[in-house]
Amino acid sequence: MTMDTGKHVVLFPVHFWGHTRTMCTLAARLVQLRHVTVTFFTVPSFYNRVRAEIDREFLPDEEFPAHRLRVIAVEQSKEMHDTSGAEASFKIAWGKMMEGQSLVCAHAGTQFEPYPVLPNVAILDIFVCDAFDVVQKSNGGRTKVYLWYPAAVVGLGRVIRAMTSRGQGDDVQIETIEEMMTSYKGALIRDPFNPPMYDYEYNPQVFPSPPGFVENVMSRIPEMMDKAEGVITFDAADYAPHATKQLRSYFAETGRKVYYAGPLIPRREEDTSKDPRSEEITKFLDDKLASHGKGSVIYISFGSMFWPMDNAKLWAVIDVLMERNIPFVMSCVAAWSSKPPEEMQEQIARYSHGIMADWVPQHALLNHSATGWYISHGGHNSTLETILAGVPTIVWPIIADQPPNAIHLSETLDVAFELIEVRHGEGAGKIYRNGRVPVATVDAVKAEMRDILERAYGEEGARKRAKIMSLRETLQSAWLEDGIAKREVEALLDAI
Repeated sequence: MTMDTGKHVVLFPVHFWGHTRTMCTLAARLVQLRHVTVTFFTVPSFYNRVRAEIDREFLPDEEFPAHRLRVIAVEQSKEMHDTSGAEASFKIAWGKMMEGQSLVCAHAGTQFEPYPVLPNVAILDIFVCDAFDVVQKSNGGRTKVYLWYPAAVVGLGRVIRAMTSRGQGDDVQIETIEEMMTSYKGALIRDPFNPPMYDYEYNPQVFPSPPGFVENVMSRIPEMMDKAEGVITFDAADYAPHATKQLRSYFAETGRKVYYAGPLIPRREEDTSKDPRSEEITKFLDDKLASHGKGSVIYISFGSMFWPMDNAKLWAVIDVLMERNIPFVMSCVAAWSSKPPEEMQEQIARYSHGIMADWVPQHALLNHSATGWYISHGGHNSTLETILAGVPTIVWPIIADQPPNAIHLSETLDVAFELIEVRHGEGAGKIYRNGRVPVATVDAVKAEMRDILERAYGEEGARKRAKIMSLRETLQSAWLEDGIAKREVEALLDAI
């Protein structure tokens, strides 16, 4: 058999599912678009999910190109948010590839023979800083290194502002990443992608980072952006055109590019037919469609990691839903989630129109006729998925790209509402753009939620729903034959 000798691309996302999921779809599309081999590194706890997510991109009559898309698990640390173990294992695996040695999957035990072509390019997550250093130093720069940015580009404005301010004199205040993540001094920030905001508005929940994460990981991002060949993001170029244009311009100053690969939604739905949890939720949705009508159910989820800092405010929102006889599905899968106190669980059980789950078939749920609105943290995976499902959002932002995303969705695009009274601690200070000062009490949350629901199920909600359907059509075109995302990924492949 002749050995395949096409281009070789290495992918390594951090083991946070929001960072990994869309890279799975990207991996599949790389081998579909060009004669390349992809080596995808993940961790044992994600291995099966990665394989399943990649499989969703191949239709039943298409053969999975196992010889050109190699999924290899490397060992990981015991703590979920500790990336050091996986990065140390990646370093060993990378060294073996450079020396022409075989690799063994830490999950399946499969041995992969040496690939005859050294990696032409490595696409590395913005959080795997040590892996970035290893690849850059290993072979004299012959392997191009691109950063994987798995978030909304509107969340990068503050970082770009700091980077463009360097070298402009001592009178220009330059924020460090540490200050961006932890400062609540009330300083007014004018980043190029968003309206002016006070520093605490970027972290409205005052959400804590894992120990050492800001100093050892986040603080390295500007340096990696300076050194990388370019950036690849799962964001859609047409989602925030003003940010797209400015980010492209910033990298073009140094002859580099930003590639917009999104939205990256697999062609096939996730197969959940054998999961009893999926059957339970589907039956619930079918029942509520019959009893309450189309668009009656509200889905509540804060992604795979995040959760509100004040549970009492979440239970206040649920109280209002029950008060108004609105059905809901709440996902409690987040790493930092906290299930309702026993009294609240009993109340939900008596209510009979609510369901809590530690896992939901999100794609199927969002596309079910019973689903009308989504209470979300505004993470960009969920945001793009809801737009493509035509489901508008009530945004409860927590940190990272979520606060800018909430403003963009609710004000610029006018396809969502933002919850304000749920803000917490120092994050509940005065809002610069409108002068509003949140009361931030449970009663204030209930009052705001009642008001938003009135508007959501009225003319304003209908207007937002119509606008999201228009945006949906725009973003759906990104991966058509001459779509912008398809062209961008093809240009990346041509460049390597």
